[in-house]
Amino acid sequence: MNTAKIVILLILLGFLAVACFKPPTYPDVPSIAFESIKNVPNNGSDSIYISITWQDGDGDLGLSTTDDQPPFQAKEANGAANPFYNNFFINISKRVNGRYVPVRFTEPTFTLNGRYPRLNEARKSAIEGTLQYTFLYLYVFPDATIPRISRNDTIKFDVQIVDRALNKSNIVETSEIIIGRRN
Repeated sequence: MNTAKIVILLILLGFLAVACFKPPTYPDVPSIAFESIKNVPNNGSDSIYISITWQDGDGDLGLSTTDDQPPFQAKEANGAANPFYNNFFINISKRVNGRYVPVRFTEPTFTLNGRYPRLNEARKSAIEGTLQYTFLYLYVFPDATIPRISRNDTIKFDVQIVDRALNKSNIVETSEIIIGRRN
């Protein structure tokens, strides 16, 4: 008899705990915060790892490989690159004479932007988490950027994400790293 009472009490406590849980509420526009940046030099390149934390009120973050129809197609009808094909946007700045100067790639179609996968498939709900974006930065081609980035240059990144409703997050700035050095 005591065992039955204990089981019933545990069940009631479980229901009470679930009833007291209030899911978080966030705006439908994603919000991000810079968490960390790591640089791992290799032969002729650096592997750069950028981590951000994120929150989104309706959970529509990420794109799948099947998200290739408007507004997520690779090219616009006029043949221009569609900016919303990607959902993770990165801009680089290089420190020159004590101030940061935006880096522009000489090849207009080259970008460090990319896609991250869907983070919530099941339902519309508030979600939060950490996203790590990794890319290989080649510095063996000194003419690839204006201004040029070489070993021992100090750079930093601006990061922004976009959800499937095309809501743009805030822009966060990473801390600086030195190319060619482990940070």
